[in-house]
Amino acid sequence: MRLSVCGLTLGLLAHAAQAQVLAGTVLDSISENPVVGARILLLDSAGTALKSLTTGSDGQFTFSIPQIGAYRLLIARIGYPITMSKPFHFSSGFTAHVSLKLPSNPITLDTVTVVAKEIEGRLPYLVDAGFYRRRQIGFGHFLTRDEIDKRDPLILSDLLKGMSGVRVTCTGARHCTVTMRAATTMFFRGKCNPSVVLDGALLQPGGTGGGGLLLDDLVNPFNIEALEVYPGPEGVPVQYSGYLSPCGSIIVWSRR
Repeated sequence: MRLSVCGLTLGLLAHAAQAQVLAGTVLDSISENPVVGARILLLDSAGTALKSLTTGSDGQFTFSIPQIGAYRLLIARIGYPITMSKPFHFSSGFTAHVSLKLPSNPITLDTVTVVAKEIEGRLPYLVDAGFYRRRQIGFGHFLTRDEIDKRDPLILSDLLKGMSGVRVTCTGARHCTVTMRAATTMFFRGKCNPSVVLDGALLQPGGTGGGGLLLDDLVNPFNIEALEVYPGPEGVPVQYSGYLSPCGSIIVWSRR
């Protein structure tokens, strides 16, 4: 069975197995070559990221499915649009093999806009998303690609170290947790986890509960065009605020 969904071409083959497995290959839709270095997130039916991995030279990936239910794949790779698959429904133990073909999206130089004495290149999709407007208002911390390059991060949490209201705790190389300032109200005590949003898609809701992936497993800093960090609920865009982000939010905009 072959499907074409949201820029993805999927070839699906399922057969009985002892456990649920979702495996496949990411290919370029034009060259048919494997896509190397694509970050793939496994999302549950609520849109929460459960697992992540990066494709190697063969473009292949394999996820073990924790339990029956509906799951989606979110694929991110510089040079391609962020793409979400249709749901894969697992009702019993079987292996699904999929072929994901990503449409190429060449990166072009953006137009330089001259404003008074300041010259600044503004990316249209960041303008539409409200990134520059929110940065001008001043709530939270904002980083653009140039500022990210100056910090030369190996992992995403490297970008957050030293930000006021943000706590980065590392227990080993590339194994760091990120929490926001602990809420002092009667409703929140202890560690406060930020919500994580990628290109408008909520990957993980925030709060004091555990579970989910580490921030560094969700996003590669090389793929980031801009970053918004809100240590508290103040300033969080309304579509991600409230119960989704009681402890603040980290909003990531990928390079295109």
